[in-house]
Amino acid sequence: MATLDDDLAKAVSEGFRQAQIDIVNQDLILSGTGDVTVTLADGSKKTGPSWTKLIAAATAAGTSATAAKTSETNAANSASAANTSKSAAAGSASAAKTSETNAKTSETNAKTSETNAKTSETNSKTSETNAAASLAAAQLLTSVPYEDAPYPDVWAPLSDDLRLLAGSAPYDRLTISGQVLELPTKSMTFARATTGTYIDKSGVLQTAAINEPRFEREGLLIEGQSTNYFLNTDTPTNWNSDSRVTKSSLVDGATQAATLKGVTTATATDLILIGSQAIAGASGDIFTLSARFKSDYHRVRFNFTLDGALIGHVYFDAKTGVFSAGTSGLTYTSSLGIDGYIYASVTCNSTGSGSVEGKIWINSSSGTIPVGHIIYVQTPQFEKNPVATSYIPTGAASVTRGSESLNLQASGNCGFRVTGDLFNRTVSLSLAINKIGLQSGSYHSAIATSGASNDIICRILTDGIRAYRGPGGPTLSTTYPMPQKVLTQTLDDANKMTLYLDGFSNSSTGAPVSPSGIPTNITLGANPAVVYHVRNFRIWHRLLTPNQINGLR
Repeated sequence: MATLDDDLAKAVSEGFRQAQIDIVNQDLILSGTGDVTVTLADGSKKTGPSWTKLIAAATAAGTSATAAKTSETNAANSASAANTSKSAAAGSASAAKTSETNAKTSETNAKTSETNAKTSETNSKTSETNAAASLAAAQLLTSVPYEDAPYPDVWAPLSDDLRLLAGSAPYDRLTISGQVLELPTKSMTFARATTGTYIDKSGVLQTAAINEPRFEREGLLIEGQSTNYFLNTDTPTNWNSDSRVTKSSLVDGATQAATLKGVTTATATDLILIGSQAIAGASGDIFTLSARFKSDYHRVRFNFTLDGALIGHVYFDAKTGVFSAGTSGLTYTSSLGIDGYIYASVTCNSTGSGSVEGKIWINSSSGTIPVGHIIYVQTPQFEKNPVATSYIPTGAASVTRGSESLNLQASGNCGFRVTGDLFNRTVSLSLAINKIGLQSGSYHSAIATSGASNDIICRILTDGIRAYRGPGGPTLSTTYPMPQKVLTQTLDDANKMTLYLDGFSNSSTGAPVSPSGIPTNITLGANPAVVYHVRNFRIWHRLLTPNQINGLR
């Protein structure tokens, strides 16, 4: 009996599966009503009008056009009646001077009829215009709302590694026993002078080596430099805690992170779980506390002190993470995970100069905390930073995670030789801006061509995103945190730049300020006040059509 090898069997199964999908899609389009959702070959979903909806729209347009024609005919009849009334008035005047008064009345009636005829004619024109608009709407419904873009000239998926599917870069190299081997792949380059932790696609806390990129569910994570001023974070038994809390260490939760299991040995209203070392701060400096925790009841308190005096605190329900009370002016976030752990962060501005400390407590929601109460805490972090960043494990001293950057050579990729060149280009990427702590008037040029003044592809503002080459530039508003969205920028050979985001667009025209600038790298850079993810970075050395831009994912 003949057998199929695995690859052929898989191909046959895939063919049957796709055929079944095509049959279902055809039934939806031909037999469905209203908008229908079909499944594409890659498994994604697309929504558009069914054939029934399109026919109904076209029928409505035809009905409107018929009404317009009828109205036009009525207008012509009214005009004819007006001319007849005029003739009758003139005849009455000639036949009998004594009937002059009646003739005048008849003439007035004729004028009124003529006015009505004009009004009817105007209405006819309006109806004709409405019919044309209805027809245009019907034609729009039957047009393709989006289409696939051509294969990019530069393409880095950035979902699992830095490899390019298209674009210019040196071939990757691998050194084995001192021998350098050239690989058939090309990649972008990534830099971070330290290790860094991240949450992998299974939700587990992982550590990336020096210069190793960190890929999370939303793509490549990019963060600025920050320092954790809590000590011994991976050794909870060494935490600076209240003596009335018995400490033990375990690996727990979806993150599988080092975790404090604290058990109270005396009743109290407040018991400190971990306190930071003191940090020198000036008025206006921004500090952030963050951690994961869980407990059956009571509250967890995050607080900040300046020279020992309280300057701000926030209380979270220890089981749900819901905010319960706090100092005004502080910003905070909390989210409950499927493993029962709550991730919370609180940001506070120093009210003066001195020594600033951050602490995490277990706090009674009413009465006192009983003996034997259990609280779990993991990944505690105290940063002199406007946003909470990824966890930085520490030992006996504070630890700093370095800033990150992603680079691709400009030659062959950015689309121009010098900044003043006129050219056509489309750049698109999936962007998620997870945390932002930019102060009013500040910004972060997240994606730009280094060496060129200017080629700013994505500048993150406090209230939106901007792109520009010369003075001005298109800007689109957004709110933060911004979930993953497709950001697209086009530039034509008349220096017109258009920015597309979330169904909106904005354009601006302007030449670069330094046309002789020579590009060196396309850089995706970091800022301490911004945490973002990027994936599916693509460049076309041409202008995509609006329908192609609508189809980008």
